[in-house]
Amino acid sequence: MGNVLERWAGEGRHAIVSCEGTVEQSVIEKLLGADALVFPGNNIVDVTRLRKATDIEENYLSFDYDWPVCVVRVHDSRKERFRLGRLYADRFPVASVLTHPEMEVLTIIREGEWQRWHKGHLKPSEYCAQALGMRGIKSAEFVNGYWDAGSIKSAAEEYRRLSKIPRGELCLADLIA
Repeated sequence: MGNVLERWAGEGRHAIVSCEGTVEQSVIEKLLGADALVFPGNNIVDVTRLRKATDIEENYLSFDYDWPVCVVRVHDSRKERFRLGRLYADRFPVASVLTHPEMEVLTIIREGEWQRWHKGHLKPSEYCAQALGMRGIKSAEFVNGYWDAGSIKSAAEEYRRLSKIPRGELCLADLIA
């Protein structure tokens, strides 16, 4: 087993998936609907937009589960801090899946524009709007109309191949089966 998420899934852990925004939640729900996550669908406790450790503790971790539970955070900031309190930190492991740079890069990859974008100086969102004529990429409507689980998986794997992801950092491709 490769990354920590695959190991936890293999151990039968159940995941609470905390998503930073609408696009992250829409992508995770699309992957979950296609049974394309490393965690089987029946091992997902919930997909939530709650992001603060205290909110996760209060809403999910104060229960007695019959199985081991972990927290999987899907967000785009390397600097964001998340620490569970003393009562929970040792019982519930936490992993961060970074969608950095923004999810727009997956669209750029899907459109076959990585090389052109990478040579330029535009932010991914600016490139999508200006060069691709695509706006509203961070909306649930766009995700649901543009993406399917297979295209998300392909773009995420290609992103991992093309990018210089720091050692030990998890990206979206690590969460996909």
